[in-house]
Order: sequence, then C-alpha cells, then structure tokens
Amino acid sequence: MGDLDFFADLMITGTVLGVDHTSELADVEEVLGRDHTFEAPSGMISDFGLVEFGWWRDRPQDKWAVIYFGAQTHRLPWLTSGDEVEAALVDRYGGFRPRLDFGELHDAVQARGFTLQERPSYNEGCVDYWEPTSKMGLIAVSDPDEWDEPPGTVLKMLGPGGRYAWRSFQGREQAFRGYADHVLTLSEPELVTWLDKREPKEPQRTDWWACLRSVVAQRTGGTPAENARWRRLRIVLDHHAAERGVDAADEAAVNLIIALAEVRDLSVADKLPTMDAAVERWLAATTTLTNGARLCTDRPLDPADVRLSRRLRNQIHAIQPCLRSISSTVLADELRAWIEVKRSLLGLPVSHAAV
Repeated sequence: MGDLDFFADLMITGTVLGVDHTSELADVEEVLGRDHTFEAPSGMISDFGLVEFGWWRDRPQDKWAVIYFGAQTHRLPWLTSGDEVEAALVDRYGGFRPRLDFGELHDAVQARGFTLQERPSYNEGCVDYWEPTSKMGLIAVSDPDEWDEPPGTVLKMLGPGGRYAWRSFQGREQAFRGYADHVLTLSEPELVTWLDKREPKEPQRTDWWACLRSVVAQRTGGTPAENARWRRLRIVLDHHAAERGVDAADEAAVNLIIALAEVRDLSVADKLPTMDAAVERWLAATTTLTNGARLCTDRPLDPADVRLSRRLRNQIHAIQPCLRSISSTVLADELRAWIEVKRSLLGLPVSHAAV
C-alpha cells in the first residue's frame, strides 16, 4: 500500500479507514484518535491533521452529524516535513508525499474503474472534479500564480457533495420559485401536462428536477395547512420523478421515507403511504441482505460492487432514523439487520488496484 492508494480509496469509496459521513463521532475518534475535536461557529470540527470532519446538529439533544469530511491536502507540505500525518494513516498506507498531483490521482482512480467528472468551480485559479457515486469532490490548482503552487496540485478532497445543479440554471432561481407556486395549485392531470411541457431533455433534465424539488423542499412558513400542502407536493414530485425514470426505484423509496418522516412530524400524514409500506418498497427495490453481507466480506470488490456498497451505506443511513416509526416487528428486525451491515460496508481493502 502507498499514499496514492489512500487518496484513491477516499475518492472512490467516500471513506477514510472505513469511517465517513454516516459515522458517529465516537466511531471516527476510535479510528483516527481522540482530543482532536473542538467547537466552531459552524458547529464542531474534528481536525486530525490531514483528515478533517465537520459536524452539525440542530438541537442540543440531537446527535452530531457529519456535514463534510475528507483530506485537506494543501496541508501536506508541513505535515510531511514534520512527520505529522495521522499515525493511523501511516500505519495503513506508509509515508505520504508532500504534494498530491491531480494527474497521478486521476490515473489511480481510473485504474480502479472509476471516472472523475469536472464540475463548475467557485474558486479562482482552480478546477473542480467529483466522483458521482461517492460524491467526493476535489479542488486542484489551474493557475499557479493565483495559489503559489504547481499546476495540478490538489488542495482539498472533501465530500459528500453534489453536482452543483443550480449552476445549470444560474440566474433562474426566481423562475423556479414561480414554478413551485404554480404547480402547488395544479390538479394531478394538470401537473402531468405541465411537466410534459416544461421538463427539459438531458443533459439538463436531472439538474432541472433537482432545482425544482429543492425549491419545494425549502418552502416553509405560513399556516400549518400551507406547510402540509408543500410537504405533500414534495412527495408528489418525487413520485413523478420516479415514474419518469429520474430516480431509480430504491432511491425513490428512500426519498419517500425521508419525506414521510417530515410530514409525520407536522401531523399531516393522512392519506399518505405508511412508513411500513415505504420501507417495504425499499427492501423490494434494493439488493438482498445476503448480498449485502457478501459485500462486507468479499475482497477485492469490483467497481460495480464498490458502487453498490456506497449506495447501500448512504441509503441505510438515511432511513435508519425511521426505525422507531415502523409498526411491524418483522419489518423492524429486517431493517435492524441492514443497519448492522452498514458499518462493515466499504471496509478496506476494497478495489483490485489497491490489493
């Protein structure tokens, strides 16, 4: 193993030594070390040196949740000169280089059967890429005069992130708010007709749906009845996105579970599917528990299995809080079994190239 394996592992699996945005603080500290966490205006930060986790919670009684994590690769020069790279990483991967070159990382990612996609950059003199399955992004130098670093130097590798859907529709935020206000008033047949007319074709189609649904999901305020209408509209749009093939069946089931949890908190879940029914949809759409257990033990995994493992880990994490809302004992036990599987998914080593 070498340090390039660490960076490639991070990019394709979205994990650091098996921990990620689905992990709890105690698990992260168990792997990377204690006494590195401190409060910050953004919530809380665990700064281990090269690796950093950011945390947030809405209320003091809530658990801390990861809002970003990854490698602050711009720190490599001083970390390596002082032998300050985390011991857990050195034990696994050996010594680290003082700078990470994008070209070398790109080749290592491709060798494992994955591709980095360029996305719009918000940083002057930089280029941004991301891996769509892991949702890990990176920032690399394109203008050495701007950053006083060689071109191609990777400055950060952080996630989980998105594809910047709004960059495809920059300047049209008001139009999407108007769309949301309009579709709220439509009957089901009228909504179908409106979607047929307005929905663009790829490559903008996925981003268009993401922007429309994000506007609807953010609409709050007003009376409880108005809030209920917006939450219901979100579920309706998610349904149509699944019907039109924008969302896969397992993804659509997860979206429904998340939306049901929100509307139940608002006491407006009448005439909607039950949580049990939504979880059953996910179980029917995803792989078998036996195959999930196999993904935890088979090594190495081919690219398709790495992608499935990442998808499962994300989805189990998203639906785990609904366990308390399930009425069926059998169904709850099956979900508990999946929750047990989650922690072991993407345990290293993973890919062929990393063996």
